[in-house]
Amino acid sequence: FGGEEEAIAESNQQMLLVVTLAIFLVFVVLSVQYESLLDPLVILLAIPLALVGVMVALWITDSTLSAPVYLGMIMLAGIVVNNAILLVEFIEHYRHEKDVPLEEAVVEAGAVRMRPILMTTVTSIMGSLPLALGLGAGGELMRPLAIAVVGGLICSTLLTLFVVPCAYVLVQRGGARVKDFLVGGRRTGAITGESVEGAGD
Repeated sequence: FGGEEEAIAESNQQMLLVVTLAIFLVFVVLSVQYESLLDPLVILLAIPLALVGVMVALWITDSTLSAPVYLGMIMLAGIVVNNAILLVEFIEHYRHEKDVPLEEAVVEAGAVRMRPILMTTVTSIMGSLPLALGLGAGGELMRPLAIAVVGGLICSTLLTLFVVPCAYVLVQRGGARVKDFLVGGRRTGAITGESVEGAGD
């Protein structure tokens, strides 16, 4: 029993490392694509929202954390990020093309992108549902994986449509204030320097 428990603990640690690495690589790819750190942070917010659903689903089904659950989390890291990308990408394009305020672009993104997000989520859930129910030969082995995927998708979809747009507004406003503070300080210093030189002349 001691050897088996040690092997299970080592496997769980390795899977946790893989999950962390997957999230980090997603962040790096998004940062390179958007050439920014703010948008990827907003997009990655969908992953913790999905993990809430995973924990609730495991609690309801009386399942435990295992290697298949960690594999399901890795799958979720890719699926739920796509939903957040749909929202953020639309907001960015709509703001630049229509030149509208931030709040209007966020509301329009929620209305336009809600149906594609729901279609993607429902398709993934329906595909994972037979495995989550343990149907078929050998279904019990990967049942925790499907339970994690279904629970994470349901929770993340409901929360992503509300939390991610709100987080986008807050992050953009915060980033703009920090930028204005830094640039404003430089401008003030430049103006003061020019004034001193003018006074000296």
